[in-house]
Amino acid sequence: MRFFALLLCLLLLAGASGAWADASSYQMEKLDAGVYAAIAQPGGRASSNAFVVEAGDVVVVAGAHFTAEALRDLMSAVAGITPNPIRYFVLCHHHRGYSYIDLDFPPGKDVLMSWQTYQALESEPRPIRFPLMFFNQGLTLKLGGRTIILTNMERGHSEGDTVVYLPDEGILFTSDLFYNKGAGFLGDGSMQDWVLALEFLERLRADKIVPGYGMVGDRNDLTEFKNYLRAFLSEVLRLIEEGHSLEEAKKLFSLPRYEHYAGFRQFLEGNLEHAYNDLKQNLGQ
Repeated sequence: MRFFALLLCLLLLAGASGAWADASSYQMEKLDAGVYAAIAQPGGRASSNAFVVEAGDVVVVAGAHFTAEALRDLMSAVAGITPNPIRYFVLCHHHRGYSYIDLDFPPGKDVLMSWQTYQALESEPRPIRFPLMFFNQGLTLKLGGRTIILTNMERGHSEGDTVVYLPDEGILFTSDLFYNKGAGFLGDGSMQDWVLALEFLERLRADKIVPGYGMVGDRNDLTEFKNYLRAFLSEVLRLIEEGHSLEEAKKLFSLPRYEHYAGFRQFLEGNLEHAYNDLKQNLGQ
């Protein structure tokens, strides 16, 4: 009876607080010894994939869009695969104006990011309460015999996108520069630079690529997303060159080949509007 009374008490406390970690927000997929993709699960509290690397007796975790709840869930998922503590978080990008994300990292953990991501984070009304280090072009970590390369892609999905590359294992984490079988959110992107960033990532010839959204892919999947993005931008550019206004472009835009992509309809209006304005500005029109 004491056991069941204690169990009931714990369940009531969990329901009342809503603060307990739930590892089911992520599905941990092993990619190599000590290397995992944390795939965000439908219905969970995570909106983006993450990347987990064991390096000796510590752990490096990379990702973005971290709410306080998603961070708790991710740390719980990491604790389920290794007893080693997280030493570094890598914040791959931050969207300005979203002060409820990326500002709840636990104290005592260093957070690494590009200088543009730091500026975006510092612009939020909430203060930064965790130790951080930011870099210009990139940073290489040598930990526990493992090489972890952080590269600032400058402009793409956002300003200061950081990718994480394990050259010895041939594994790449792109965060939201790459959506596998998904349309993704283009709202803060620099359209032409994004395509160039994807071409650079192709040249790394990684064997396994962890996207910001979707399942783990490979170079062919990365190329497929690049081709989708090019096709999307080419259609928008055609409408601009024909002299159509934004409202006309919204009615005339057609890309049936990719309408099955996850999020295509959901993000279409916003993506089209941003791509139209970005391309028109770059064309000087």
